[in-house]
Amino acid sequence: MGWQDVLRWPRAEDPRAALVAPIEQALRALGWVVGEVGPPRAVTSAFGSDDGMPFEQWLGQVFLPRLHEARADGQWPPRSDVAAAAYRNLDGQPGVEPLLRLLAQLDELINKGIHALRG
Repeated sequence: MGWQDVLRWPRAEDPRAALVAPIEQALRALGWVVGEVGPPRAVTSAFGSDDGMPFEQWLGQVFLPRLHEARADGQWPPRSDVAAAAYRNLDGQPGVEPLLRLLAQLDELINKGIHALRG
């Protein structure tokens, strides 16, 4: 077996990247993402709060496109607190529990580092 064979081995998918599609599906199920995901919308503040952007809109127009970029280039933020913001902003809305669980999983993977979780 040579080095070329090693290149053909399937790589284990980054667990952070594996959450992008389920997060997108959850956002679509809630009606917060419709159509194609474009580039991230520019915002001047955390979670779009100073831009007058509802949190749901920020998730679909800023957060999700950034997730797609991170999955494509492997450049993930060193820290994420989107789940805490989601709990604050979405508390009491029907049907958000699956999304909240996914965001919490993503935050955990980013904040603990995927290497710690791989054992």
